[in-house]
Amino acid sequence: MKRITIVFLSVFLLLCGLLVAGLRINGTHSEPVGLYWAIGKRPQKGDLVFVTAPSLPIFALAKERGYLNVGFSATAHLIKRLVGIAGDRVTIDAAGVEINGLRLTNSTPLTKDGAGRPLRCFPIRNYILGSHEVLLMSEYSPASFDGRYFGPLQATTIQSVITPILTWN
Repeated sequence: MKRITIVFLSVFLLLCGLLVAGLRINGTHSEPVGLYWAIGKRPQKGDLVFVTAPSLPIFALAKERGYLNVGFSATAHLIKRLVGIAGDRVTIDAAGVEINGLRLTNSTPLTKDGAGRPLRCFPIRNYILGSHEVLLMSEYSPASFDGRYFGPLQATTIQSVITPILTWN
């Protein structure tokens, strides 16, 4: 029994150390499920980013509905693609998301989630992102909870740029 306790404690401490060092775990289907690593790079358009969900009602609803489940942190996190940065022109409507006039893949908002609960897009038209705003999306999944539902966020919500190290579907 003592040996098992030592093994579990060792694994737990190793996992904690890896999380502090940069390991990120994705358990949602917005991006491939798996392990990601935080890299020391300034976020740029096109990067995959690890984001802390801000304290807004839409994120409380998302957490309640299980959209943000990863379970390794008391704080809700997202993994998304940085698709819009300061100065970009954004439109979000029933047809999808446009950045500078280009429609994004898999960006058409759903009217209901997988459980049949209503979803509402964040409608904006020709909105110019401010100097500290970003738009985050997932081209990987048409059912992703992303910018089409919560709109632009403050750039400070981005914790790190990440890269996949082991993923699966």
